[in-house]
Amino acid sequence: MFLMSLEINRLGWRQKPLINDIWESNDDEYNFKLEEVETIEDLLPEICDHLENSNLVKFRVEGFGELPWPVDVSTDLMIVIEQISDLLKFLDTSEASTGNLDFYEQGIEKRVIFTKVGNLVNINCQPLLAINESPNVNQPAWGQNIAEDPIDKKAIKIMISNLIITFVSIASELCPTLTNHKCFQEWCGDKYIANALNERFLTDK
Repeated sequence: MFLMSLEINRLGWRQKPLINDIWESNDDEYNFKLEEVETIEDLLPEICDHLENSNLVKFRVEGFGELPWPVDVSTDLMIVIEQISDLLKFLDTSEASTGNLDFYEQGIEKRVIFTKVGNLVNINCQPLLAINESPNVNQPAWGQNIAEDPIDKKAIKIMISNLIITFVSIASELCPTLTNHKCFQEWCGDKYIANALNERFLTDK
C-alpha cells in the first residue's frame, strides 16, 4: 500500500549524546533576505532545511516494492509540498481523471500516478526517466510500473491532510519567522490547503 507521512520524534532520530539532540533554533539565520521573498517556493527550501537539521523530523514514503523509500526532508518533502495543492485539487474536482506526484530527486526519480475510478483511486508508479524516454541502467529497480491496490479517495485525502497538518505545525514551532511570512500564510490560505488544515473534507460524503 502507498503510504506517505511526516513523523516527529522529540528524542531525535540519530543516535547522539543527549546534549546534541536538543534543538537550537536558528530561525533568524537564512540564505536570503526575508523582504525579498516573493513566493512560497522561495521559503520552502529554508523551512525544509530547518526541519531536516532539527533531527526531529522524518519523511516516510512506502509502496511499490520499496519499504521505505530513500527520501529525506530537505529535498523530497519540499518537492512534495510544492505539488500538494494541485494533488488535492485533482482529488476534489472532476476536471481530470489522472493526477501525478513526482519524486524527481536523483536516486528516486519516480512518478506516482493517481487515477480516479468513482470513489476509489488506482495508484501506479513509473520511473520518470522512462516517462521522459531517457533510460538509465543505474536507476533503482523498484517502482517499475507497479500498481498498488485501489484506495478510497477519502483515505488518500486524510493521509495528505495529516501530512500537511504535521508539516505546518512543526514548521511553525521550529521556524516561526518563516511560517509567519505572508507567502507562507497565503499558501496556508489556499483553498485546498486550508481545507486540509481544517480537515473539512473528513465529514464529506
